[in-house]
Amino acid sequence: MIGFLTLLKREIVRFLKDALDTIVPPTVGVILFMLIFGLALGARLGEVDGVPYIQFVMPGLILISVIRNSFMNPAYSLFQSRWEGNIADFLVSPLSHTQIALAIILGGVLRGLIVGALVLCAALFLTDLPFAQPVLLFIYALAVSVGFAGLGCIVGLWTKGWEGVNTVNTFVLDPLVMLGGVFYSLEMVRGVPIIEPLTALNPLTYITEGFRQTVLGGSEAQMLTGLGLTLALGAICVGAALVLFRVGYHLKA
Repeated sequence: MIGFLTLLKREIVRFLKDALDTIVPPTVGVILFMLIFGLALGARLGEVDGVPYIQFVMPGLILISVIRNSFMNPAYSLFQSRWEGNIADFLVSPLSHTQIALAIILGGVLRGLIVGALVLCAALFLTDLPFAQPVLLFIYALAVSVGFAGLGCIVGLWTKGWEGVNTVNTFVLDPLVMLGGVFYSLEMVRGVPIIEPLTALNPLTYITEGFRQTVLGGSEAQMLTGLGLTLALGAICVGAALVLFRVGYHLKA
């Protein structure tokens, strides 16, 4: 476990020592979303699903911060290690491929949760959040961060250039997030061409809605559906990352 904890410490120190690049910008970016969509537009939009619009968007914005930072940390860290060649130092150590993969994934999980916690603290200055299911909320956030950290690990192995991570972020992650019910409900886009079917088919819509229910309260079924999708995502992405490490996919590239 000493080697595993040392590698995990490396992943944590990696983003903490450059907090002005890794922690502050994404936190400030989401806070700006809160100010624009929550305060500036919230008063004009009134209530959504029975709550003020600013409360409606807050859980989704917290989730965005967890998703993006959990994904970006292992994606960039792993590709950088491959690019610079120091991945070989991990591979010749006594650590198993599973331990290496899990340490990298856990580094992403911690970064995602740290940024999510900072965004949550900022949200509390802007509005009241009831935290209907605090334990389930934490489990939800943890499961989401594990899933997207696993996805980041896969992308970090797959990409052959720095632009690969940004490509996935731009053409996969951003559309999923923006069409995932963060800024609107399904009722708000009912009958809207293209947007309604894309939102309804987007699994992140149900994950976001379930997380929103843990914060604001509401349907138990929505919470469980979203949590089920989140756990499935985590199992698939982490499982795939472990398999790719075991077969040595691009580890010597």
